[in-house]
Amino acid sequence: MLRPTLGEHIEIETAFDEEACIATVDPNQLATAILNLTLNARDAMSNGGELILETGSAYLDENYSRTNDDIRPSRYALIAVSDTGTGIPAAILDKVFDPLLTSKGPGKGTGLGLSMVYGFIKQSAGHIKISSEGGHGTTIKMYLPQGMGTPPVPESIPVAEVEGGHETILVVEDDRLVKDHVLTQLRSLGYATLDAPNAAEALAIV
Repeated sequence: MLRPTLGEHIEIETAFDEEACIATVDPNQLATAILNLTLNARDAMSNGGELILETGSAYLDENYSRTNDDIRPSRYALIAVSDTGTGIPAAILDKVFDPLLTSKGPGKGTGLGLSMVYGFIKQSAGHIKISSEGGHGTTIKMYLPQGMGTPPVPESIPVAEVEGGHETILVVEDDRLVKDHVLTQLRSLGYATLDAPNAAEALAIV
């Protein structure tokens, strides 16, 4: 999904741990979080660069927990998104997860992306860490609670399939990557969809 959308000026590199690491999280929310981080990385590399996606396993020990009181010592599944973009100014680095804070220009972002990722990580009993340096890019690491795999469902308990309705849903979104992601999810549930890039065109459709 990312390669054709980011453009040829951005290279995508991956460094995935060979050993599978199970994380206990909602998969759709995780996909949206990765999408948000990727959008931020893209915007920071308007002149080209490299996006790096990493997975692995990490142990956050007692020393780490003492300086980060929102996390308990344990082993976590790690997903990291890095870019070689412009970086984040040091003056706002500790505030990047605040809602509506953005370093982008007018009309280029709401500042909600990182706060949504932060909320997802906290709801999942995980931890998020950001490091950045002006002109040298940004790395955001998501530490997710490790699971032991998916337990088998007893045969006597029927598994209900997720079903959508029959309504038509209008999706209004100016970022093509986000819009395509939402449309794909809605169509997979059986909904008919319409889409518009802005409020004026949405009102015309309505």
